[in-house]
Amino acid sequence: MARSMRVRDVMTTEVRTVRPDTPVKEVARAMHDARVSGVPVVDDEGRLVGIVTEADLLLLEEEPPVPRGRRRSFLEWFLRPGRFAEVEGRAGGLRAEDVMTREVVTVGPDATVREAVRVLLETGVKRLPVVDEDRRVVGIVSRGDLLGPFLRPDEELEREIREDVLVRTMWIDPDEVKVRVDHGVVTLEGEVEQRSLKEILLELVARVDGVVGVEDRLRYRIDDRKVRPERRDELGWGENWVRTP
Repeated sequence: MARSMRVRDVMTTEVRTVRPDTPVKEVARAMHDARVSGVPVVDDEGRLVGIVTEADLLLLEEEPPVPRGRRRSFLEWFLRPGRFAEVEGRAGGLRAEDVMTREVVTVGPDATVREAVRVLLETGVKRLPVVDEDRRVVGIVSRGDLLGPFLRPDEELEREIREDVLVRTMWIDPDEVKVRVDHGVVTLEGEVEQRSLKEILLELVARVDGVVGVEDRLRYRIDDRKVRPERRDELGWGENWVRTP
């Protein structure tokens, strides 16, 4: 059984959003101030209805930005003085709903990091709004967020799992459980005393920063799920036995 890091583990939860009736200039300003290249558009209930990106704003321009002097970002150029004089003179002006992309590629918080990476590669987008079952925005995940977990060296992960998880937290002899790490995927092989120990160990290892998957090859001697509660206490198998710092 393999357990993988989820999108909820790496996503940004503080998301800058705009409303459909937000003027385009304010949308660009929000993107510039937050230093992002796109913002989700949400309705009154926080449900995703679109997204505005730099590419959407670029389509409004007849001429591409030409840097002069110091290099300026596209958003700085887009917000230059006088840029909106003509637009603001029209009735109502342009708003987010006029320029946004309505067919938005999204991902759920429980999707694995690998699944999210696959979506990015297949669609070519730079970021994915994270939405719940009601399409409410609960986060956003970028290429950088998804690549981060893959950057820790395997040797560093193996050492942390063996020393911090097995020995310090679980009190497990590292000779009884072998740890191997290959490109962020951890293989645990050996035997533990109880089934509940195995499940806790798998969960703790999956939460280590940099682990993108856990391959379970563990065995257990006793299925303590079948032991009566009073018998568990007699054996010292209470719920609060795990060592905490």
